Amino acid sequence: MTVQGSRHACAALLAAGAMVALAACSSGGDAANVPDGADAAMVALCEEMVGQGLSPEEADALAVENGYVSRVGSVDGEPMAVTMDYRTDRFTFDVEGGAVAACTYG
Repeated sequence: MTVQGSRHACAALLAAGAMVALAACSSGGDAANVPDGADAAMVALCEEMVGQGLSPEEADALAVENGYVSRVGSVDGEPMAVTMDYRTDRFTFDVEGGAVAACTYG
């Protein structure tokens, strides 16, 4: 492979990795985007947070009250820097206009 070909391959891999990372943060428009077999309590909390249009601070307080942790994955469509580790006790919020618009689990 030439140096230029190697650069193109690296650029393609970086672009693919960025798309996967962004897809992991995406809500897909669902109110509560949770995987099959998700904890029923977390599903209900996600739906409550989104349904009531809670602020990130209010949603975090509700999560902590129930023994969970949270983080913000995006604000007004702008992805935030987050780790890709999977935690069964964590919510990730997509915030739009100061309210939790989507919630993911794990």
